[in-house]
Amino acid sequence: MSNTIASRIIAVTAAALSAATLGLVAATATTIAVPAPAYAASSIGGNITRSEILTRATNWYSRRHDSDMTYSMTAFTWDGGHTRQYRRDCSGFVGMAWHLASDPNTQGLDDSAYTVAISRSDLKPGDLLDDTVDNDPGYPFHAILFGGWEDSAKTRFWYYSFGGTPMVKVTGATFSQSTLSGHPTSQYRAFRYKKVVDDVSGTASIYGFLTDGRMTYTAVNVATGDRTHGAVVSTSTLGFVPKAMATLNFNTLLVTNPGGQLFRVDVITNNESLVFNAPVLLGGGWTHDLLAYDGHGSLFGIADGTLRRYTITATKPAASNITSNTVIDNGFTLKTLTTTGTGWILGTTSSGLLLSYRIRGAGDWDRYELRGSTWQVFDNLMARGPVYFGHRPEGSMHRYIDDNPLDGNGSDLTGEGLVDEAGWTQYLLSVQPL
Repeated sequence: MSNTIASRIIAVTAAALSAATLGLVAATATTIAVPAPAYAASSIGGNITRSEILTRATNWYSRRHDSDMTYSMTAFTWDGGHTRQYRRDCSGFVGMAWHLASDPNTQGLDDSAYTVAISRSDLKPGDLLDDTVDNDPGYPFHAILFGGWEDSAKTRFWYYSFGGTPMVKVTGATFSQSTLSGHPTSQYRAFRYKKVVDDVSGTASIYGFLTDGRMTYTAVNVATGDRTHGAVVSTSTLGFVPKAMATLNFNTLLVTNPGGQLFRVDVITNNESLVFNAPVLLGGGWTHDLLAYDGHGSLFGIADGTLRRYTITATKPAASNITSNTVIDNGFTLKTLTTTGTGWILGTTSSGLLLSYRIRGAGDWDRYELRGSTWQVFDNLMARGPVYFGHRPEGSMHRYIDDNPLDGNGSDLTGEGLVDEAGWTQYLLSVQPL
């Protein structure tokens, strides 16, 4: 285990995934969007949003018939903003899209200095598919830029490939094909650029509870901080006052009661009224003080300073769908808990620290101090990707943006002001994760 405070930059989530939040009838269809950049254009070798990656890639694709865009492993061409010239081949194209300060070849792109390996199912716009298998008498290697999924089941996708003249945009691709861009599909591995930054867009769907056990729902525009819906307050109560909660998706919550029982709460509607089914008891022994779900199958819980990780295997989990009870370690004396990405948690301490952790497994984690003081004022902390919401007991809600919430570095964390100065009277809050 290492808990050295470092500044490594790891990938974040991608084009925003958000369920519509003005009623669950509309919210059943998840939409995938690549919004306009929320930040200024990137610097050479700096953090870059997924939308900017695709914008840069599209610029070269739109120029594919120009005389300076013929394929070459030795010639270079300017990027769209004339900030730097890049090699006119497959890896040079990816490097240009990522706005790299150097020119790695196809094999170099999968170096840990640039990327981290991911599963194919985790691919997001601007990620890399890289073939570095040397089994061709010609030039065996190839890099293609993943453009995005074309269906919610993640079976079809599109990509850019600069393996010849002109470069191509391929739609309707699948991993069941024998080849992608002329190379064996089985040889491609998926990678994520370490400095990719999630676009700030979409809606934060925030559920909460009042001290009488009634549930609330509020929608907040993450880019502007404007409250766009709610708070809608239920007329019914759970029958108990929850101790800890985690939002799994737009209409599913996990909550515990003071007796250590875990319940699933299924929301029927959160539009003009907030209605939910009777809580479903999943089991006992859940004495956690804090719960948080990362949106990718991992549920984290802290009880008496011990951090545990569970695996959630269903959208509406039964007890049998909560598996792999893993003790990560002791000493996690956090006041609040949320998640910022796959295997990443964020929390505050009573002394005012803001801490980020990368969790890999039992005894295998890294700790990063993002702030050294003042964060003790929040009794609830929520993260929707790079956007953090801090709730204070007097009812104010504050918003922060962390350009890269997975880099272990607080220098790119900025305060964005108030969502509301007052009115958030919930004692317990949780946001739907990305």
